Amino acid sequence: MLSVSNLSVQFGKRILFDEVNTTFNNGNCYGIIGANGAGKSTFLNIIAGKQEPNSRSCTLRIW
Repeated sequence: MLSVSNLSVQFGKRILFDEVNTTFNNGNCYGIIGANGAGKSTFLNIIAGKQEPNSRSCTLRIW
């Protein structure tokens, strides 16, 4: 299971995520969809540890 808590990302004045909370459970298949520039790649890069979120209280937990 992967849990994301209080994820916030902002580029300048543009806010992509504001305190996002979600959980991905084992055995399920998930798709991330959205318009161009919505932050799909940014979200995946943060989960992969390739990019740091702006929020200091962001927690990623992998069980």
